[in-house]
Amino acid sequence: MKATMPDQLFTLPKPELPVPRVFPQQIQRAAAVLDVILSDGVPSDRALQHCFRAERQMGKRDRAQLQTLVFFVLRHWRLLDELLGVQPGAVASALPRVGMAVHLAGLLDATLADLTGVVARPRGEMVEQIARSSPAVRFGLCDADMARLEAAFGNDAVAVATALLTRAPVDIRINSAMAEPRALAETLLASGLESMPIPGLPNGLRLNDNKPLTSLDAYHAGAFEIQDAGSQWIVEACQAQSGQHVLDLCAGAGGKSLGLAEAVGEQGSVLACDTEAERLARLPERSERAGWHNIECQPIADSADPELHRRGPFDRVLIDAPCSGSGTWRRHPELRQIPADLDALCATQAQLLDDGVRLTKADGLLIYATCSLWREENEMQIASFLVRHPDWRVAELPTRMTHALTVEEGMARIRPDIQGSDGFFFCVLQRAND
Repeated sequence: MKATMPDQLFTLPKPELPVPRVFPQQIQRAAAVLDVILSDGVPSDRALQHCFRAERQMGKRDRAQLQTLVFFVLRHWRLLDELLGVQPGAVASALPRVGMAVHLAGLLDATLADLTGVVARPRGEMVEQIARSSPAVRFGLCDADMARLEAAFGNDAVAVATALLTRAPVDIRINSAMAEPRALAETLLASGLESMPIPGLPNGLRLNDNKPLTSLDAYHAGAFEIQDAGSQWIVEACQAQSGQHVLDLCAGAGGKSLGLAEAVGEQGSVLACDTEAERLARLPERSERAGWHNIECQPIADSADPELHRRGPFDRVLIDAPCSGSGTWRRHPELRQIPADLDALCATQAQLLDDGVRLTKADGLLIYATCSLWREENEMQIASFLVRHPDWRVAELPTRMTHALTVEEGMARIRPDIQGSDGFFFCVLQRAND
């Protein structure tokens, strides 16, 4: 179903720059960071941090301005190309796109125009041009991704696409062994950080700004972890009980493993695995800070690693599968510009699910999750799984989840336009005779 575009959405985006002037050096910095991100595949946050370390003389506002420019260009790359009058990919350098972003901010002077090659145009003329363009252009998407968004959300695709152009919130998960929600909220407020409860998540708080949290005493004391609400919902979906043994098969840096460790308690255990040992190596420090000693880290070659089968089966197997990451575009806008190999990703996801079956106890639960918006990686993946494994079924979710999330046929979506978090999908599977 094609998404419709209400008239009020025919507006031209404008980067909100914290400094009311942009110097040539800042333009060049932004273009250099963007070239590193898109040429070398470096994540945007890492590329920015590298730039900040290399240029320590940059002040706080200049850093914020640079990040705003970089993220704006990544989010609106295709729209900027449309305004520049070039075909997507026809100009390799990011410099003209940065120049157009500055023009949209109303800060393009003759010096910056010469530097970037951007020709100043009346804003009304640019508004009319974008109003005539396709939704894909307006939302900074390739045609294929816009079609996938429409297939997944129908008329809601515009709302989802709009939300994906906004700044992601900062969510935290409270370690209930160390802190109580109301008390922690008061502690944060004393540090100048306002927060609000996240509906449906008793240990979740959402902050109203993005001030650094890792310098707070409460963070170092293990009172909370920085974790998107969507990830917290996935931990809740596992329904892990005290004393159970849980496998986090694609643990990454272990944020969900920490939540699972809290759920099973010291009488239970969590085996956190990942094929990227470097990411997994960050978990021991995090678990030590949180005070959980029931997590074991195990780098693996793949989901068929013999060590997994030696240690299993498990009461709960969580597969937070590698995916396109389309639900995280607000935090990682560079992913918009990097085509995902969906065929390869879907094959990996299917293999993880098949191996997960063999690792799950007879009365256990297999939880499949992605941070993708695409049906190919979500509903269609589950449908294929059920064909391959007719002795399995989709389990019912707890009532509080069905009330708080978008749930169809037992499969849940967490949406940036409704829940405000990143976009996630999850489904709980169990053997049909349970």
